[in-house]
Amino acid sequence: MSSGRVTIQDIADRLGISKFSVSRALSGKSGVGEATRSRVLRAAHALGYRRNHELPATHRQILFIRQEIDPVASELWLNMLHGAEREGERLGFAIVPRQARHLAEGGPLDESVAGLILAVPRPQEISALAARTGLPVACATYVGAMERIDQVTGADWEAGAGVARLLLGLGHRVVAFVHGSTLPAGRAERFRGFRDGMLEAPDTTVEDIVFDEAEGFRDAFLAYLRRGGAPTALFCAHDGIAVNVISDLLRLGIRVPEDISVVGFNDFAAASQVSPRLTTVRTPQVEIGAAMVRCIADRLGDAEAAARPPVRLALVAEIVTRASTGPAAPTAWLAPVLKRAK
Repeated sequence: MSSGRVTIQDIADRLGISKFSVSRALSGKSGVGEATRSRVLRAAHALGYRRNHELPATHRQILFIRQEIDPVASELWLNMLHGAEREGERLGFAIVPRQARHLAEGGPLDESVAGLILAVPRPQEISALAARTGLPVACATYVGAMERIDQVTGADWEAGAGVARLLLGLGHRVVAFVHGSTLPAGRAERFRGFRDGMLEAPDTTVEDIVFDEAEGFRDAFLAYLRRGGAPTALFCAHDGIAVNVISDLLRLGIRVPEDISVVGFNDFAAASQVSPRLTTVRTPQVEIGAAMVRCIADRLGDAEAAARPPVRLALVAEIVTRASTGPAAPTAWLAPVLKRAK
């Protein structure tokens, strides 16, 4: 084989199949079996083949694949996009946002596309489609077990444990994790870290309050209190939940943080706009976007890098302490609140 760039013919010679079959497999077109397609993609990675090798780096694109932006997650994904764009500019890549349906529709990708970023809450829905392109793929949320895709996330378990350490230092021993669902793996991980961290101290109680985010927190919280819950602190799965929690607590006559401390997650803009200002976990959203671009650029560097096992990279967050947390206090508010809510 030539010491220069790798061609489709090189892959065909390596596998002992036709150049036509290799081309069909790499483009995702029909006409080749899945076993052959898989062999071709593995060989392409091992040999360092890139469909856009003829293009100068400044013309290469990395597609930033996202789903329809919802009000809660929009700030998260936009910050990641900003980080990806900044790092892409430094490394000579254009970051191009695309909706997830761009992959689902199955059309051929432009020859200038060098890699894919999956910025979606449930990557398993499209990760197989992304892998079939034969391009380097980096994901901003948790991929499936053993999936052959690079993953860059926040260190959620550590973040939860850090919140536990903060609250334990303030004397809190009865706490709850507030969420609409633990199905997203990141939420489950931060709850696990929170629980593990709290249970390192004696005489602690860690529960969770699940509620329908569309219907509000109040009724779920009252039901929890009637079952015997008496928390002095609440850790919320994200800042949007925390803002709703603070609002409903104040309407119930419960002071924050004098009666109950509240901690959020992500440090969205609303965290510094709500009253009291929200103690929260500042996640490295911009840095996650940049790290995904670096993962892709590394894979494109040479054949050895392309063949390395997938990485699971977790970036450590930090806690921003504001006015919504304070020392644990007696739950003298509990009986009056339940009496008024009858």
